[in-house]
Parts: sequence; structure tokens; C-alpha cells
Amino acid sequence: MKKKNITLCAAFLFLSLAATGCKPRQTPRVDAPKAVATEEKQQPATADTTAAPSPKGPQIKDITSRVTWGYRPANRTKNDVDIVVVHSNYHVVDQARQKFDFNVDGCIKQFRDGGTSAHYLITRDGTILKMVDEKNVAYHAGKSALPDGSRQWLNSSSIGIEVISMKRNGPTEAQYRALDELIKDICSRYNIRYLVRHSDIATPLGRKDDPWGMDWKRVCKSVKAEYPNITTYNIPVKNNPQFK
Repeated sequence: MKKKNITLCAAFLFLSLAATGCKPRQTPRVDAPKAVATEEKQQPATADTTAAPSPKGPQIKDITSRVTWGYRPANRTKNDVDIVVVHSNYHVVDQARQKFDFNVDGCIKQFRDGGTSAHYLITRDGTILKMVDEKNVAYHAGKSALPDGSRQWLNSSSIGIEVISMKRNGPTEAQYRALDELIKDICSRYNIRYLVRHSDIATPLGRKDDPWGMDWKRVCKSVKAEYPNITTYNIPVKNNPQFK
């Protein structure tokens, strides 16, 4: 009788569980936490191996610590600068004997001796040397005015670039590439309205005839392809028939 009652109770319990939709308890999976933990450990490793983006703009060597002359400390912003001026420079070894070269230290010494400077100097191999911080006013333009007569004394609103070259030895291909990259980089960071040569702005007209031996149309064409609203000039200079 006792065995029969147990059997009836077991049957009644089974029917009750079936009626309520209950299912027997399952043994939990022990590998699920491992999968999550493995995924969490792999994420930092993936992030660590991601390559950093390449630096944008031209490669520039900073020598501002060497240049302690030829500029006025300032705190210019992008709204204060709207002119890029291109110059030429070379080293005078012996003026009497008409001996010149492209020695970089010699060029820099001449800037120091004259109390002048520029923001950038481009060597014959295309190396861009940063001589003066862009926020400061470099003494590179001297007595100057925009050809349209709208402004004078342009140092305070310009960035000066010196290219080491001579009248019979114009810029190298490496210098053209470096100049193009540098001007476009400056244009990307400032509201540049004018791209001019020293000869375009020096007053009175004809006081300066640099940059020497430079294909100015080539320079302007490349820059204006990306920045078409920039104003450029092509004012002939009698002292330099190599101007193009």
C-alpha cells in the first residue's frame, strides 16, 4: 500500500509539472564566462597594435633657439596673417672677388649681421628650417607695400620664406617641392589672401629683385590649384631678366 501511494504521488507530481510548463533544471555551461573573458583580454592588444597616423604637412627642422635676432615677439593668430612673401638668399664669401656659395650657416650669419630674419629658410636639398615662430613678427620685408596700395609695412601681417638660390642658379627641384608644400601648409592654417615675391612688395619698386631664377608662374599655378582665391602678382623686374 505504501509503494502504491509513492507511485501515485510521483505520477501526480509529473502531471503537475507538465501542466505548468516547468522544465527540469539544466546544468549551467562552464565555458561561457571563458569566452567573455577571452574577448575582453584581446581588445587592448588590438588597440595597442594599431599604427599611429602619419604626420601631416612638410617636415620642418626647428632652429628657432639659434635665432635670437631679427624679429619682434608677438602673439599673432590666423586672423593677423594673410600674406606669404618669398625671398632668395645666398652666402657672400668674398664680395670683391664675386665669390658666393650656398652655405647654410653662412646665410644665417648674414641674417644675424644684418639684424634680419625670415620665418623659414629652404636649403638646396629641400630641407625646411624654421628660424622664427610664426606667431612672431620677422624682419624680412623691410619697407614694403601691397601692389594694390591697400597696405604698407607688411612684416606684421606676413610670413617670410627664404629660398637659398642665386640669379644664375635658381631653385632646385627639391626646393620647389618644399616651397610648394610649405606654402600650402601655411594656407591651410591661415586666411592667406596674398602670395607675393619680395620684388612685388619692396618699395620703391625695383628696390629688390628676388627671388632669383624662380619659375614664379609654376609656384603660383600649383598653389592656386588648391587655393584659387589667393591673389598673386607677376610684376616684371628690370634688374632680373630671369624672372618668369
